[in-house]
Amino acid sequence: MPKKLDKGTVAKIIKTAFGVLAVGFMAWYFYRNRAEFSEKIRNVDLGIFALATLFYFVYKLSLASLFHYITVLNGCSIRYGKALSAYLISILGKYIPGKVFMLAVRLTYYKEEDAPLSKVTVCFFIENVCTLLGAAMLFILSLFFFPNELLDNYRPLVLLLIAAFFVVIHPKIINFFLGLIGKIFKKDLEIPMKYTQILKVVLMFIGNWLIVGFGFFILVRSVNPAVGWNEMLFCAGIFGISAIMGILAIFAPSGLGVREGIIMAGLMLIMPESDAAVISVVSRLWQTVAELVLAAGAFAVSKLRKNANRSV
Repeated sequence: MPKKLDKGTVAKIIKTAFGVLAVGFMAWYFYRNRAEFSEKIRNVDLGIFALATLFYFVYKLSLASLFHYITVLNGCSIRYGKALSAYLISILGKYIPGKVFMLAVRLTYYKEEDAPLSKVTVCFFIENVCTLLGAAMLFILSLFFFPNELLDNYRPLVLLLIAAFFVVIHPKIINFFLGLIGKIFKKDLEIPMKYTQILKVVLMFIGNWLIVGFGFFILVRSVNPAVGWNEMLFCAGIFGISAIMGILAIFAPSGLGVREGIIMAGLMLIMPESDAAVISVVSRLWQTVAELVLAAGAFAVSKLRKNANRSV
């Protein structure tokens, strides 16, 4: 009779399979586009690229901390250090179609600490909702800085969108849509948070989007220094809307192709098509390099922590 696998062994198998799949998809993507990357990377100021990457590091570490804060509010948190490692390693799940691997890997870490997985799953949905809302607000604000007169007659509508934004983040409205999603997945999905708590969390997500938006603007200037500082928020908004569409394109690993197309289309309004094409490609490299470094670092720290605990 075959020996039954224990929970620890199953978790290790899941993590290993996850890592292999994620690295495989990324390797395939960069191999397929190797000629395009090698040609266009020559136009990048690597010093400014490195500075932009630091902002992306801050953005991702802040996201991990925000997710931990959400789990604290909902009574399913684990130790901060382990939560940080779980989040950063799960980032690689973006590169596997379907995006369920991000949640699956995160749950293996929370299961080790006997955290209620149903609550952690709800926190995962809260995080994604807040991410979308934060990016949406960044894009709405960027409409005031649209580089032509197309939106001049629609500024009252933009103000209305801002007002509507603070209405739709009410827990009753969010829970209504989560209930519809829950029926599809046969899960009880509900945000057990007050409006003031949701508002606070969403505002923190908006602030974090401003951080990564500024990093993207620096990246844009590494290719085209002629882009003015008055166009910073517009560039950040383009990155925000590209992220929204990338998240919604659930069958495109990490929004591959979707995000780049939107970035290129938006930036063509303020620069030559050739420069916009370079930035759309380099932005993918910018995100992937940072995420790989963070995930590798988190994995190494996690291993060192486990070895230290065994030796005690």
